[in-house]
Amino acid sequence: MQARPGAGVRHQIEPDSVIAVTADGNYSYIHLINGERLYVSRTLSWFTQRWPELLRIHKHALINPGFINQYQLKMGKRPIGHVVMKTNLRLEVSRRRIREVETFLGQQS
Repeated sequence: MQARPGAGVRHQIEPDSVIAVTADGNYSYIHLINGERLYVSRTLSWFTQRWPELLRIHKHALINPGFINQYQLKMGKRPIGHVVMKTNLRLEVSRRRIREVETFLGQQS
């Protein structure tokens, strides 16, 4: 089995430089403001506990609300929500978390 690039490397990352964290099983991708994407052996729940300032929008995604560029909601039989981050990263908001995200964004305005 071939190791992924950066295997065994430790990073000191500040949450201010993180745009989003997305899940990949028991691993995660950390999307940074500089466009870099790191693959780490931590779960989203680990990041949720370590960085409470990040907002859980889906079971597969955490975002830094300071980097939200746009929030989109398509109403219908089942509402579909998306956030577009400043780097044009587009992430789905789970239907169960739409109200929570809207409430959070309403408080920020």
